[in-house]
Amino acid sequence: MAMEQRSFRKILVANRGEIALRVMRTCHAMGIATVAIYSDADVAALHPRFAGEAVRLGPAPSKDSYLNIEKIIEAARLTQADAIHPGYGFLSENPEFAEACAAAGLIFIGPSAESIRLMGLKSVARKLMGQIGVPIVPGYDGDDQSLDTLRAQMLKIGFPILIKASAGGGGKGMRVVRSEGEIEAAIESARREAAKAFGDGSLLLEKFVERARHVEFQILGDRHGNLIHLFERDCSLQRRHQKVIEESPSPAINDELRRSMADAAVKAGRAIGYTNAGTVEFIVAPSGEFYFIEVNARLQVEHPVTEMITGIDLVKLQIEIAEGGSLPFAQEELHRKGHAIEARLYAEDPADNFLPSTGKILDWHLPPETEGLRIDAGVECGEEVGIYYDPMMAKLVAHGADRRAALRRLSYALRALSVQGLKTNREFLIRLLEHQDFVQGRSDTGFIADHFEQLVKDEDSQLDRAALIAVVLYLQKRWQHSAELLSELPLSYRNNPSRDPSLRLQIEDREVEISWHSTANGDYAVSVFDSVVMARVVSCGPSDMRLSIDGVQRTLRVVEAADRFYLHSMLGSRVIKRLPRYPVHQSAAEEGSANSPMPGQVLKIVVEVGQSISAGDPLIILEAMKMEHTMRATVDGVVEAILVNQGEIVRPGQALVQIAAS
Repeated sequence: MAMEQRSFRKILVANRGEIALRVMRTCHAMGIATVAIYSDADVAALHPRFAGEAVRLGPAPSKDSYLNIEKIIEAARLTQADAIHPGYGFLSENPEFAEACAAAGLIFIGPSAESIRLMGLKSVARKLMGQIGVPIVPGYDGDDQSLDTLRAQMLKIGFPILIKASAGGGGKGMRVVRSEGEIEAAIESARREAAKAFGDGSLLLEKFVERARHVEFQILGDRHGNLIHLFERDCSLQRRHQKVIEESPSPAINDELRRSMADAAVKAGRAIGYTNAGTVEFIVAPSGEFYFIEVNARLQVEHPVTEMITGIDLVKLQIEIAEGGSLPFAQEELHRKGHAIEARLYAEDPADNFLPSTGKILDWHLPPETEGLRIDAGVECGEEVGIYYDPMMAKLVAHGADRRAALRRLSYALRALSVQGLKTNREFLIRLLEHQDFVQGRSDTGFIADHFEQLVKDEDSQLDRAALIAVVLYLQKRWQHSAELLSELPLSYRNNPSRDPSLRLQIEDREVEISWHSTANGDYAVSVFDSVVMARVVSCGPSDMRLSIDGVQRTLRVVEAADRFYLHSMLGSRVIKRLPRYPVHQSAAEEGSANSPMPGQVLKIVVEVGQSISAGDPLIILEAMKMEHTMRATVDGVVEAILVNQGEIVRPGQALVQIAAS
């Protein structure tokens, strides 16, 4: 039956951050007005300011805001929107949300509720794919979710096993189990995380394929029976089962395998009558065999990769399909140009097992706009990154004539990007992109875990030296400019010719004393790390300085906040702390305490008062940025006191458990 063609006047974007902004930009380019929604945590964020209208939903927790279907529908009614674009995450794969839109007379820009329901539960999707002949990984997708049944199925399948949340995606509720002793804790944790993220704690089990590649195909279908694929994306580089780097074409598959996988992807889409944008995901074993994983019934985070190689705006096509339009091209008319690669910038600390990072963004300076570079960002300088939502800050996407050109362009862009005030994975991404095995196309889903120590290693004496010298001379220049008299005197001047002025600074965990004196030609002789270098301030502005060290000039961005200095150059980033002249004595009473490394909510208290524990034992499970994090004991001892309650919101550094060390 022919579908009536509509023309949207206004679209509500039921999401936040970079994806909300990305969807709105296409809407505005099409002449479509936009409505944003926001929580109390996002009242000053970019996306409500970018939209023509913005509606407050409620408190920061997702369940009270971005997951509240009733409030979102009411926001669309209030602003007289014609349609709702869900973005990705949150309610994008919720069939009840799609049905609520239809009941309210709104168009849901995505697949039908029936397709979402079919593919939303991975267990159902597995069964359907098996029935139509698409290869699936051996596993268990039954309705019996008891611990005994899941344990028995694991022993039957054989280790290693991948536990997956049956509903949702994004790595939530995923655990790899390698031995029988890990089963109970892994199931409990995965079930709890899945229920919290998707409202459904059901799990499925799959044989974990070692050394696999993760390759997915973008599909697009209209309501007139047309369905095509827009080539593949390789998403093998992952941490915590979440993608970090995505690229197309995949360096791991040949043309024959590409055709077979593309045919399977289209076959899967046709089997469920798929409309709008979706992704069929596969794993490719080292043997070359491929297996169906899931269908993501929504736009993917990594969709810009496909847009870069095809020149197609997927959001524009999503909207046109939802309006009742037909696909403007056939499969044989689609062609791929060059290579594209995307890196996800997260607020997290890779060296601390990718623990999410929170805080105020003190510097946000993007690389210059160049051909072949795209940055989709959802943050700005001065914004607070909190605990409630996913820690992704931006996506950087580079396109080049070939893979090597795209890699080089993306690596350069990351080096030029300055983001200060909280820990990010920026330098981790650079090491990843420049790792020779990855450059040569030799990687799989275990790559990050296999090379973890090498990828998080951050030792660079040249960068350390430049950062320390920059702090000293930045302070020197600032003091001179502010001094009304004798501005030529050095910082920390002493009326004592026998000793140069000096400062005590801390870089990482290392305390450094740095001294200097001015020379006759205006340079500074700086003593640092048992060596003397000649330095000159070429120029100094409020947020950056041009510094010459032993004749080599570099520009460094400098941000001062309290006793810390945040520095960035093409060499990398450093945080320098200015130490007091005299040591500050601290009480030893908290020596045995377990403290929270981040703000978060207490999900579960694992220990009780009087319990004997060993270093490494779990104490408290926190939730921050939609992920669970287990706080563990650092010493052997006995639990003296539990200082928090379940459900409590804790701040960074807050004591959680008092331990009497043995």
